[in-house]
Amino acid sequence: MNSSMWGVLFLALGITGIVLINIFGEITIQNEQNYYSLKEVTKAAMEDAVDEYALENGIGYDGVTQTAYPEYMHCEEGVPGTVRIIKERFVELFILKFSESVNINNDYEIVFNDIDECPPKVTVTVTSSQNFSMIQRVFGLGGSREVADADIENIIHGVLETEKTQDDGIAEDRAERAGA
Repeated sequence: MNSSMWGVLFLALGITGIVLINIFGEITIQNEQNYYSLKEVTKAAMEDAVDEYALENGIGYDGVTQTAYPEYMHCEEGVPGTVRIIKERFVELFILKFSESVNINNDYEIVFNDIDECPPKVTVTVTSSQNFSMIQRVFGLGGSREVADADIENIIHGVLETEKTQDDGIAEDRAERAGA
């Protein structure tokens, strides 16, 4: 009798260990995928949201925003080679690209904490809610949210940089216009 109880105890500990390894492994893998998706999507959306007019001619009216946001603009106007992103275009591209690259079984909450147009800087928070319905099936629990879901938050701060400096771009533009 005593040895059979030890066997039952080791069997119960083994099953509990396997369930916990499965749960934490799933959380880790999903969080890693969410982080790298967030990182790549932020970079791609920032690069695609660059204002070409501001890069070529200097910052001015972009034709997209109806009002100017002076609190998001920290660059000089009229200086060619200035890298600037358009806020609305960045948000639109980010949501489009992120929705294509995530798991449809999870709920996501996207918060744009800070978006500066010039110099291009963004801070994005993505909170994913992962469902653990297998716990309910294994242990026969009801639909309590505390047991079934886990909220995982990823925050990324991104600054868009270019390889050439602003002075190099102006010198190249002048050389091209002069025909050199």
